[in-house]
Amino acid sequence: MNLKKYLKALLYFFSPFIILLFIIHTFYYFDIFSNNIMKYLKIVILIISSLASGFYIGLKSEKKGYLNGLILSSIIIVCLLISSLFLTKFKLATLIYYLIITTVITLGSMLGINRKK
Repeated sequence: MNLKKYLKALLYFFSPFIILLFIIHTFYYFDIFSNNIMKYLKIVILIISSLASGFYIGLKSEKKGYLNGLILSSIIIVCLLISSLFLTKFKLATLIYYLIITTVITLGSMLGINRKK
């Protein structure tokens, strides 16, 4: 297991995720976006950054892209669980959020490994 490729994939996940969330929260602060639009934009940002990191891990994988995607999504979910452990209670929406992350990263890694060939 190459730790360097997973750390770089984490960078591909968290960099656009944090930067784009900061931008849309700034727009929300100045009343450019409503609360309903914010909900959808957060999901879109999550999907984009998950797909990017999954695609990257798929490109760097030798075989079994889905397995590398599942490993990466497990690492990301553990990071998010640790950070949200102190901030919020666990709800059904949180479980759906983590399922979206797992699904999109796994699909992105399968696309990435097929794109490499």
